[in-house]
Amino acid sequence: MPARPYRLALGSNASPAAVIAQLRQEDRPGALWGQWFDGGVLIFQRPLRVEEPVDASEGFGCLDEQPTAGSGVGVGIVGGGWLACFGYDPKTTTLAFYDSLLRWQRDRGWSFESLGLSGREPDNAAALRHWTALLETAPDGPTGPLQVGPFVFSMDAESARDGYLASVEDVISRIDHGRFYQLNLCIRLHAEVDSSAPAVFGHVCAQLQPAFGGFLTGPLSHGSARMITSFSPELFLRIRDRTVLTAPIKGTAPRRTNDGVAALRASAKDAAENIMIVDLMRNDLSRVCRPGTVAVQELLTIQPHPGVWHLVSAIRGELNPRTTTAQVLAAAFPPGSVTGAPKISAQQGIADIEVEPRGAYTGSIGLVSPLAGADFNVIIRSFELVDDHLELGVGGGITVDSVPVREWYECQHKAAPLIAATGSVLDPELVTEPPMPDPALLAYGVFESILVIRGKIIRLAAHLARLDRSCRELYGHGIPDDLASAADQLARVHAEQHRLAIRVLARPSDGRLDISLRASPLGPRPTSSTLRHQFRPDHSWRHKWMERSALTEAEVAVRPALPFFTSRARPQDITETTRGNLFMLDQDGCWCTPPLDEQVLPGVTRREVLDLLDDERRPARIRRRSVQDLRLARGAFWTSSLSGAVPITAVDGVGLPDISEFTAELNVRLGTS
Repeated sequence: MPARPYRLALGSNASPAAVIAQLRQEDRPGALWGQWFDGGVLIFQRPLRVEEPVDASEGFGCLDEQPTAGSGVGVGIVGGGWLACFGYDPKTTTLAFYDSLLRWQRDRGWSFESLGLSGREPDNAAALRHWTALLETAPDGPTGPLQVGPFVFSMDAESARDGYLASVEDVISRIDHGRFYQLNLCIRLHAEVDSSAPAVFGHVCAQLQPAFGGFLTGPLSHGSARMITSFSPELFLRIRDRTVLTAPIKGTAPRRTNDGVAALRASAKDAAENIMIVDLMRNDLSRVCRPGTVAVQELLTIQPHPGVWHLVSAIRGELNPRTTTAQVLAAAFPPGSVTGAPKISAQQGIADIEVEPRGAYTGSIGLVSPLAGADFNVIIRSFELVDDHLELGVGGGITVDSVPVREWYECQHKAAPLIAATGSVLDPELVTEPPMPDPALLAYGVFESILVIRGKIIRLAAHLARLDRSCRELYGHGIPDDLASAADQLARVHAEQHRLAIRVLARPSDGRLDISLRASPLGPRPTSSTLRHQFRPDHSWRHKWMERSALTEAEVAVRPALPFFTSRARPQDITETTRGNLFMLDQDGCWCTPPLDEQVLPGVTRREVLDLLDDERRPARIRRRSVQDLRLARGAFWTSSLSGAVPITAVDGVGLPDISEFTAELNVRLGTS
């Protein structure tokens, strides 16, 4: 007998957060909050059926097992259906079928909806009585404060940050080697919690008003239920009749001021990141849609979300006549915006690089209703709770243009609104994003020094990419498209010179960039160097500033040696020299170079050396080392674009082993000999 869905209006002023907070775990509750099915809040409990497959793909088929609705169905009723979490990792997927629900809409208030399944009339009557009683006791104001401890990493904050910076460089190296174009790299924060998962979900949703918030009871984890809460801004899939829509988010800027909008519009990296995933999602949908119907509806629109601005695109397609919801999920899961492109290669990279399992994070929560269609989010900005432990996953897309420390800041920007909404704090040991650089530095501008040998420019593209990143970040403008050809022409004019330096200077001028090129002959490469420890001001040194007075003063102070630095915040840890990046061979036989934080220039030659060491299978690691480590090193050298790899013979008067033969071979490989 066909189902006869219905809706009953309920009079109550209870707040949705207060109602959700009263849900009991033993009733296997769930909820959706935000823009699901015309907006509002959907609350579920006591499912008819629960499925918990090991892998997400094993559960897709359940979605097509739906009752048949009879005629005369009211418009806009959801009624029930499969509430599902398809987790990223195995054993984090759960599906529960509910045949009734409690619904809140801004214009209608509260209502009870049912699919009206034959034989379920007594159960519907009991559910209605339960919800009515719950509404009567729930307050109409805000819920009380949550009990959530500080958010910390599974290791100390410095190790977590440095590990993440190194992982970003690992991803970039793999991109350079052609393994994928983009990878979404994630980390996890942990906190102790003494509030129930429904209370946490309702309270945070009331604070943040997420676009696609979702909560449900997940599979057992060590004997306790894993409660999954997501405060997602991102729509993964929306299916209405034969139309499917996806709206991937890639590209983020902090929402402290409107400057974030300008920064996002100027970011070539964020635009490229978004477009890659648009192409991936078009390909996924094309597998289940009628040929020629998959099209981009919106591209790179900027939307406000809690704490951040996002770049959002939208792709729509018309499904093949016999395509089912399960087949759409199978074609598109996991979401491309949280894996990378190509998807399978990116997932392999995620398994290699990320140090903690993702859990359900970066999977999808959604509802498939036999009446209303299907909506699925991307599980980001999520908490996963087991007993008194809470985990928060955050991450971002890494491309070849990513700046490691900015990716780290982006993770903090994404986590901050959720942490604040719980009333908690982020680990105070974390280094937060510094303010904009000193106006004097900005006014002078930035530059690049590029080596030319007999008319051949060495690593021009990498230098111009670094300059472009700095200019876009600092001044909101990229470099001219014809700059590479101008540099090439200048190199040809001086082709008789054995060694030449081309300097590209970028200065702000009346709201635009003034770009100029200069060429000057170079003498022989330095054959060795001695180092002396010095301090320098603690501002950001990851840009190649034209204002170099602090570096010049340090060089004068130790001449004929070359100064190397630590920061005043980390006085024991080496950063770089005035002329280039540092590498040292530690006692374990591993080449080490410091991570790319605010104190280290992302050297073009440094990146090339890391790739060469990897190609030769020589142990190499991005990790901090102390001044004492450097003095006791089994060898050390510094790198720059103009000088290549220069062996270091002494540090603060302490002699180091001779590695000139190694650096000579390295310079041949670098093309700087």
